[in-house]
Amino acid sequence: MLKKQMKDIKKVVDNNRFLLQHAFRTVPMYVVFVCTLPASHVILQFFEFRYMPKVMIDSIQFSRPLSYAVGYLAAVFIAASLYLFVAGLFGSYLKKKAQAKLNKHLQLTIYQKASSMDLECYDNPDFYTDFVWAMNEVTKRTDAVLETIALFGASVALILSSGIFMLFFDVFGIIFVATSFILTYFANILINKLRFELDVAMNPIQRKRDYISRVFYLNDFSKEIRLNDIKNKLYKDFKASNDELVDTVKKRTNKITFFSFMANYVFNTFIINGLYVVYVMFKILVLKAFSYGTAFALIQTSWGLKQGLNQFSQVFPQFLQHSLYIEKLKKFIDYKSKVVNHENAISMPENLSTIEFKNVGFSYNNGEKPILKNINLTIRPYEKIAFVGHNGAGKTTLTKLFMRLYDVTEGEILYNGVNIKEYDIEQYRNHFGSVFQDYQLFAASIAENVMMDQIPCNDNDIVEALNGSGFSEKLATLPKGIHTRLTHEFDDDGIDLSGGEAQKVAIARVLFKNSNIIILDEPSSALDPISEYHLNETITKAAYHKTVIFISHRLSTTRIADRIYMLDNSEIIEEGSHDELMKLNGKYAFMFNLQAEKYRIEDSIKEDDLQIV
Repeated sequence: MLKKQMKDIKKVVDNNRFLLQHAFRTVPMYVVFVCTLPASHVILQFFEFRYMPKVMIDSIQFSRPLSYAVGYLAAVFIAASLYLFVAGLFGSYLKKKAQAKLNKHLQLTIYQKASSMDLECYDNPDFYTDFVWAMNEVTKRTDAVLETIALFGASVALILSSGIFMLFFDVFGIIFVATSFILTYFANILINKLRFELDVAMNPIQRKRDYISRVFYLNDFSKEIRLNDIKNKLYKDFKASNDELVDTVKKRTNKITFFSFMANYVFNTFIINGLYVVYVMFKILVLKAFSYGTAFALIQTSWGLKQGLNQFSQVFPQFLQHSLYIEKLKKFIDYKSKVVNHENAISMPENLSTIEFKNVGFSYNNGEKPILKNINLTIRPYEKIAFVGHNGAGKTTLTKLFMRLYDVTEGEILYNGVNIKEYDIEQYRNHFGSVFQDYQLFAASIAENVMMDQIPCNDNDIVEALNGSGFSEKLATLPKGIHTRLTHEFDDDGIDLSGGEAQKVAIARVLFKNSNIIILDEPSSALDPISEYHLNETITKAAYHKTVIFISHRLSTTRIADRIYMLDNSEIIEEGSHDELMKLNGKYAFMFNLQAEKYRIEDSIKEDDLQIV
């Protein structure tokens, strides 16, 4: 039992030290001031408000020279002036500057970790919950750890200054304070544990309620809410979440209230402010054991010692509470990515090479039904390849394996005959330019959305990429051209693009990026058939010297592909050119003919003409 307790204490210390070290490496002077100023203030207060009354009263009672009291007052005045100067300098100059620097460091640490962690983390609800919590909590929790360390230093200073005084003048009085301390200490441990359990119980409920709040204020949902009755369901869900939150609080706060009353009144006020004051009055009035100044100072000091012990009784529970939260933060920061460079990663070959899938299988979690199985294919340089199939067939997952956003769970993927795990991961991914179905545009200029922080280039390169994606007509209407900001969130002059226009900007990124392999996951899903046709022509021409991989539900897109792979039930069931698969008269032909009933594209398509029957 003792071994386990020591292990738990070590864990609490290590977790809090982990966050303290992060802060100290960034702003050492700030950490030193935060941790030492409160203790200095406590010691100054002892000599100013507890010992000084004893000096003054005893000087009157025992007719001591005036110089004795004046000398003491002068020493206290000099010490107080020095403290106020240092504290003022810290508060007005160092504190705000250091806090900004510390916050920046901590947030960047989280952002850098978030940008490199495996995509599978987003598929794990528990890990993702901790990840979101870490993003929101790290700055606040660091400040809280520093405040608790400051409280610890102040408590120790208060206990030592008050305790030493009481040892000299009234040892028996320490028993009153020690009794109060022990009872309060254990009560506060229990209270903090109950509060943490309450936070854990409330967290998933608050996430539901916060989601509903976001839905009502985010622009993405504004039209749907106004045009449908979904708002009534959201009202009900919000009320249900709120009621559940209230019930959770009611069920768990009765114990917290009871133990808080015992800790704050019975174990503190009653023992120290009641019983001990009666004891001191008995000693001075009946036994004549103290001078008036000593009696006054003892009562004042007992309150100070009570305060110090009361604060100290909160310190370890606070460290324990911080440790529980920091454990989640460390789980995120210490997470070791699985998709990483090998120790002796090799450089990518300069020339475009063949990609091979050999008996590839993949599932998101061990034991779950595989998303892909027995995938065998070869893609040669400059080929135009299309993957087709129903939703959930594994098409998008396949492209993520191409780019090594996930690692295969079975088989291997080869590039130029070498397993892609052997290549430098950053170099390997730079060989790919991609537009996913769930692409995102950022609250930045059109140019920045196309460049994506690549090396600054001539504006003509950006315009050329936008023209290539079919955005030229919209671009001509914008007074600020490529420097127009997207969304109104941070700029009143910003613009909101339609789905098709936004998709063209996303595709322009791919055309702008100097990548050998282009992956387009539903590139034309937001475009009309005519725009789709012109886009396919544009991409084909712009990427004649690249390998292009299409993911598409619109099978008209696949007509331009050199080879088509039909996926069903996690496997490749058909492959060949469009004409070959139509002659096969299998599932691909069935899907194509089904779509042709909605709009048929004539075989005699010319470069500048599209007739829809």
